[in-house]
Amino acid sequence: MIDSRRTEFRSRLEQNKLDAMLISKPENVKYLSGFTGGSDAVLLVSSQNQYIITDSRYTEQVQRECPGWELRLEKPSSREELINLSKKYTNIGFESQFLTHYEYGELNKSLPGYFIPLLGVVEELRAIKDEKELDLLRKAAEIGDRVFSEICSMIQADVSEKQIANHIVYNLKNFGCEKESFDTISVSGVNAALPHGQPGDKLLRPGDMLTLDYGGFFKGYAGDMTRTIAVARADQKLIDRYQAVLEAQLIGLGMVKEGARCKDIDQSIRNSLKKYNLDKYFIHGTGHGVGLEIHEAPRVSFSSDEILKKNMVITIEPGIYISGWGGIRIEDTVIVKDGGCEVITHSDKKLLIIDGGIK
Repeated sequence: MIDSRRTEFRSRLEQNKLDAMLISKPENVKYLSGFTGGSDAVLLVSSQNQYIITDSRYTEQVQRECPGWELRLEKPSSREELINLSKKYTNIGFESQFLTHYEYGELNKSLPGYFIPLLGVVEELRAIKDEKELDLLRKAAEIGDRVFSEICSMIQADVSEKQIANHIVYNLKNFGCEKESFDTISVSGVNAALPHGQPGDKLLRPGDMLTLDYGGFFKGYAGDMTRTIAVARADQKLIDRYQAVLEAQLIGLGMVKEGARCKDIDQSIRNSLKKYNLDKYFIHGTGHGVGLEIHEAPRVSFSSDEILKKNMVITIEPGIYISGWGGIRIEDTVIVKDGGCEVITHSDKKLLIIDGGIK
């Protein structure tokens, strides 16, 4: 799989008339080489050569994870070896969104050729997942579903948002994830009006909505799901608004397929919410790509002209956020297919009314 990625990447070098490219973003380093050492390595790739440059702490790790790569050692924070290798190339691309201004200046003044800024060369490749990546993403989603089932058993009045969040994080790791995909969101009642609210000491109260947004990295690939639950009881306003958000989310899911335009999916969801005068409370995009990063290409929003392609993996996550009342978000992760999509988050989406167990 990694060999085919490098072949496709080299074709991008040719398209951009580059002799070589410097890769410094950790997720892109991993995607092309298999190296999992985070920010402690860079790649220099040409049509003929592929160098991984890091320090001696990672010698054995590179040998295990990166067969076929030529290891060059240099001290941390040094760019001496990189500069020496780069001198044989005239046109070298670099990831302009990741290299710091200082690093750019130091390298640019040391190289005899041209140092060319580029955006998204590897990210465009990463947007379409191979079968191994899809299986890892399915596993991350499966763990998220297991966590949801587990967490439902402890939801009741007088449990705090923070206790719920801590339990989610524990179970993500207990079920096989290395770490959270992002800071777990567990917000209830009026706090649910904060799309990225932080779990606090607030205790759950009967009648509260509880929004849970979380996921974990499984072998480097992110999970992401959101469910909103009613604690002990739900009044008619909560029931009606929940059904409106769910209807919009299902409409969005129904539009996901190869060839669909991202902004059209977003607009259809907003049109659905508008029927209930709720569209003004939907204040973020409909979704985003998921993979080695929790947010990656493509973007599913009103400003995105991106076209979905087979085996892209995205979220569909409409929500409403009403100050002084609360909020509702429902999110699934899906794989784009020829005539539709495969939903890989399977937790129940009907409004669950829970008090120490599903009622």
